[in-house]
Amino acid sequence: MRTLLSQFCEEFDASVRPLLEPLGDAAEALAKALPDEGVSFRGRQVLPLLIDIADQFTVLADKVKEQQAYVLIFGPLKSGKSTLMNAMSAAYVSEVTSLPAYPCMVYVSDSDQREFRVTRYNGDSEVFHDPAALRMQVNRAHIELADRTRSIEAKGEEFDPAFHFDEAIRRIDVKVPAGELAQSGSVLVDTPGLYSRMKFGYDRMTREFRNAAACAIFVVKTDNLFLEQVFDEFNELLDLFSRIFLVVNLDSSKQDLLPDGSLTPSLESEDPMRVVEAFENLAMSQPLKAAADEGRLRIYPVDLCKAASRRLSEGRGQADDLETRPPGFSNSGQADFDEFMGDLSDYLNSTDYLVAFLGDSLRRALGLLTDSDEACGHPAIAELAAEVARLTELRATTAEHLDELARLEAYDWNEPLAELKSQLVAVGERVSSELSRLSALEVAEAFDAWFQNDASLASLIEKELAPRLEAKQRQLALSVHERLTRDVAEGATGVRLPQEIARDLVSVGLAFGKFGRGALDHVDPTAGIAINENPLPMDLIPVKKSILDWIFLRSRARVRRRLFGPSEAPDLKIPREVKAKRLGDSARRTMGGLLADFQESQVPALLDGLTLRIFEDYAGAITAALAASLAGRRGELSQEAGRIDRLLAEYREVLGKLSVLGDEAAATRERIEGLSQRYRETDPTLLMQPVAPQAPSVLPGRNLGEDPLQNGASGAPVAPEVEAAGPGPASEIPDASKLGS
Repeated sequence: MRTLLSQFCEEFDASVRPLLEPLGDAAEALAKALPDEGVSFRGRQVLPLLIDIADQFTVLADKVKEQQAYVLIFGPLKSGKSTLMNAMSAAYVSEVTSLPAYPCMVYVSDSDQREFRVTRYNGDSEVFHDPAALRMQVNRAHIELADRTRSIEAKGEEFDPAFHFDEAIRRIDVKVPAGELAQSGSVLVDTPGLYSRMKFGYDRMTREFRNAAACAIFVVKTDNLFLEQVFDEFNELLDLFSRIFLVVNLDSSKQDLLPDGSLTPSLESEDPMRVVEAFENLAMSQPLKAAADEGRLRIYPVDLCKAASRRLSEGRGQADDLETRPPGFSNSGQADFDEFMGDLSDYLNSTDYLVAFLGDSLRRALGLLTDSDEACGHPAIAELAAEVARLTELRATTAEHLDELARLEAYDWNEPLAELKSQLVAVGERVSSELSRLSALEVAEAFDAWFQNDASLASLIEKELAPRLEAKQRQLALSVHERLTRDVAEGATGVRLPQEIARDLVSVGLAFGKFGRGALDHVDPTAGIAINENPLPMDLIPVKKSILDWIFLRSRARVRRRLFGPSEAPDLKIPREVKAKRLGDSARRTMGGLLADFQESQVPALLDGLTLRIFEDYAGAITAALAASLAGRRGELSQEAGRIDRLLAEYREVLGKLSVLGDEAAATRERIEGLSQRYRETDPTLLMQPVAPQAPSVLPGRNLGEDPLQNGASGAPVAPEVEAAGPGPASEIPDASKLGS
């Protein structure tokens, strides 16, 4: 049967559900946009907010779609919350809820199969089917959380798992066979124990149930009932929930000691109401007293262990043995629990709850939409947009640099180096001319001196002529290198570049002068200095034959070998009188001519070749260093361009997804406000009535309040096309979820 309430739930779900995908897409895009080193990206701070909003929207949408009643259970540690959940659900759920005070919400609902889903702050989830495996996971997670909390607190920061440890558990969904929860559609929500050390995020966890949970149950043991600290935060619950049930957990087996040493049932065993009356008269604060007087707070003394035992036994079909109950408590424990369950059921079946269900759902949706708008408008997102603009400009600059590098790599560096070559050659020719003249004089002196001593031909060449010629080469090399070094030191590098090439080098961050200084390190001016050609070939030197040479028919080649030694090593000493006799003026003239020819043709070539080698070594070092630097710079810029492209793609995707989310949030807000306008004037008594397939867009009747929905009265007539019918009888367990089925 389709009722007005079920119609509202369908329309609400259709209004909210389309927003879940954009929320998930935006969160996924943010999760992928990992921060790079050196890149400030605080936009990921929005990720836990979006995950939180998406989760809350999902909870809200499912709650309305299934018409579920969320019942929150609060209380100090070890107050009996888990036992109460066992009793309410008539199923043993405390095997899961008795976790080691982990600061997360635990949702308990009915399912044919046991399933325990752990959801973390980063949105990841894991499913368990074995309670023992779940407990092991939670114990391990609790140790990790405690370690991380201490490390952050040691830095003087306030720990927030959403930012400091997003792998922390955010919620646990427990689905177990609990028939009475199935009948009522209720979801029991166990909250972290009050006053536990790791209480961070508690306000955020409870705030998400503002305008979303049907009511709250506060559990406290009688031993703690009169402790002021226990109710320090109770006023916050009064602000959050319109109806609170205070369950005082009794110990019906408790006994007191009499003067004679005997034991007698304690006051909370025999007359628990006197304990409650004492609390109301002596210890209850003014806010609690006012809430109790207004009917928003009801107090129920219950032995939760006994109540849970009875409920579980009844669920297994076991008979209730009244004789096993303690004296003085045979009926009160059951009666008090049944009264509590009846009042809770009555409230969840009341028109007040239906009004709150609609109004709270709409208010919660609008509140989450505001949170979504704030997330999309977070300062970090503005910074992200600015970062996109900066990266876009940087990418354009990088592209320009890559174009400049392409021009530099294509440039013929031989053109500017040709001028340097001409300058060095001119220096070399000037120095070479002077050195050649000096070399000729020194060689002539050495040659004349040779004829006046007993030295071998090899000694003349290797010890007199070659050192002098090599010295002249060294002088030339050092002169050319000195000129080159001076040019480099003055910053000219010996090269004048075209203006556009120089500008491109500066633009890509390369200093040409640095290459010149580096190239000098690869130039050894004295490398390769040597006399590679014999200035006095032995075979060309004429010698005089002796009488014996003629008698024995010795050839001139043999005569030369007997005089000088072998041609490859003419190292035989030749006495000066032998030189005069066997060589004479003819050989002297021939050898002088050979030396003159060598001085005239070979020495300038040696010196000029040395100049060219210095230039080629220097030019080769510059061009090699340039090529390596240009290639390295291209690699750096290409890598940077790829990094920027990736970041821009990720960041633009984030901004795009957030833009889509913003548009869908605006559309969702319009739909929710439309629902608010349509249903705000609905008479609550009509919500459970069947409706025709086409319901009116605006339903007159009792005014449910201001925007979006609040209590009020208008006395308007019943809406048309609505048949008169009353809601069915209330079940023992809250059955708000079945109110429209």
